[in-house]
Amino acid sequence: MGRNRVVLHICDMDFPVSTENSIDYVRVLGDEIDTKMKEILSSSTRVSVTQAAVLTALDFLDMYHKSGENMDSVRSQLAEYLADAEQAKMDLELIRRENDSLKREIERLKGSRR
Repeated sequence: MGRNRVVLHICDMDFPVSTENSIDYVRVLGDEIDTKMKEILSSSTRVSVTQAAVLTALDFLDMYHKSGENMDSVRSQLAEYLADAEQAKMDLELIRRENDSLKREIERLKGSRR
């Protein structure tokens, strides 16, 4: 796969980027960064572009770590659900065998009454 070149416009500055990702994907990332930085910059007149960049990085890194924790939780829940499903499957098989055994017993008892 070839490298794509794209220029991101963030806070009135251009950032040339070379990436293996799609140009559209990288532009979306750049737009998200731009939006977040502008939001931070508009919240206070004392915040510099550098400070906004650091705060944006912290915000996105926080979301990244929380999403990783969330994925761990989802994986754990999924493992529990799979274990529960496997147990239910084994219980069902046991009940089917018991049902078959009881049907045979009923048939045997019917036959012995004749």
